[in-house]
Amino acid sequence: MRRSLAAALLLGLVLRLLVMAACDRVVVDVARYQKMAQHLLDVSWNPYTTRHLYPYPPPWAAVEATAGVLDRRGLLPFAIAVKLPVLAADLLIVVLLALAARRGATGERAPWLYAVHPVALLIGFAHGQFDALALALVLLALEWRARGRRDASALALAGAVAVKAFPVLMLPFLATDGGARGRAALRYVLLATVPVALLLLPFAVADAAALRRELLAYSGIADFGWTGFLRGLRWLGTSVLARSEARFWPVASLVSKALFLAAWLALALATRRGWLRLTAEQACLAVVLAFLALYGLLSAQYLLWAVPLGLLRPGGAGASYAAAATAGLVGFYLFLAPGVLLPDPLAPEVRRLAGWLWVFGAGATLAVAAAGLLGTVRSARVGLRAATEAR
Repeated sequence: MRRSLAAALLLGLVLRLLVMAACDRVVVDVARYQKMAQHLLDVSWNPYTTRHLYPYPPPWAAVEATAGVLDRRGLLPFAIAVKLPVLAADLLIVVLLALAARRGATGERAPWLYAVHPVALLIGFAHGQFDALALALVLLALEWRARGRRDASALALAGAVAVKAFPVLMLPFLATDGGARGRAALRYVLLATVPVALLLLPFAVADAAALRRELLAYSGIADFGWTGFLRGLRWLGTSVLARSEARFWPVASLVSKALFLAAWLALALATRRGWLRLTAEQACLAVVLAFLALYGLLSAQYLLWAVPLGLLRPGGAGASYAAAATAGLVGFYLFLAPGVLLPDPLAPEVRRLAGWLWVFGAGATLAVAAAGLLGTVRSARVGLRAATEAR
């Protein structure tokens, strides 16, 4: 087992370093990170006082500032330095999948599949997004929960929420997992939320309006999800590409929030009432799949969420999702985010083919996510029926 894990880690490390070396340009989100680093080092310690830079929470702001210092001192290029924490998180995910396999929660191939997963390679090391940090902490929370270490699990989830907010959606399922109620559930909730509130407190004191604006204003981007797919279809039919920001999709944004919130509440209620028998891992995956299937304005990096959580529930859908998401991401980067994969822009006819690939991949990813959500819910109902009949 140790040799197999070491080999998977080595393979994952080599692949990620190769992609980092090939995609070391300061473009798209990496360029925003660098501008934020300049703001933090030269203007203000508070990332929330900026505008139009999509400031991320304080832990990532610290990474941006550190990468800026390393770049200024000539120790590491910014585009490499800012991805090193993502590299560490990805390798931790490989380890955590191996630990899950050791206790029989997933197959032995899971760490290998993540080590070579194209979606992880593209998002973390070409695009430069850091969702793997939050996902590694979510997997750590699940691992500690499985070992009965509820307090440690809650603190790991707090770390995940502090990095990126989306893991808070998993809180009700983890807090009540194993039938926990009352004080036990409340203790988990407090341990998972109070540290995040304390982390944000200095920024609220410094400029509450700026913090509120930046935490609540963002509603997504119509690059993927059903709105992104409709945007792509409209482009195919008219050759006019609509703007992707949420303000250009007000109705779709509102409908997206209502659809996902309704599905999330339904999952939480059905799990609490015992109508669905979902394990903590299945519940977290179901939440992510519901978001991918129902929320219409998805950024590219959100497609990573289902990868490590999906590998905790091995099956044929994982291969379908990998193929669909990879096609969508490659098409998206070549068509809408020049510089991420290639240093030079594509010829117009090739770029149009990339656009076709983006639209196809976005639609296929949407379909696979919806099918995965239905499959997860169906299996939970089957489990509940079997348990009821056994009584």
